Amino acid sequence: MGGTVMGDLLKEIQETEIHPGNRSRIAEILEALEPSDRKDLLAALDDHSISASRISKAMARRGHKLASSVISRYRRGELSTKIK
Repeated sequence: MGGTVMGDLLKEIQETEIHPGNRSRIAEILEALEPSDRKDLLAALDDHSISASRISKAMARRGHKLASSVISRYRRGELSTKIK
């Protein structure tokens, strides 16, 4: 089809640059938390049995706006800011 060789798309995807955006909201929140809360949030983020929605709602109750989509991106390794 169209003269492309199989595997070209895969190569293009692998070579596509991801331009880092602004600092991650998760990183900002983690910096603002006390060490024990930071540890708890990181544990929750890494525990896929806890839904992103539950984390988002709990953080909102504590005054931190953290969208569940950001949590999902963190879990997929798509954030530009490295955390931990």
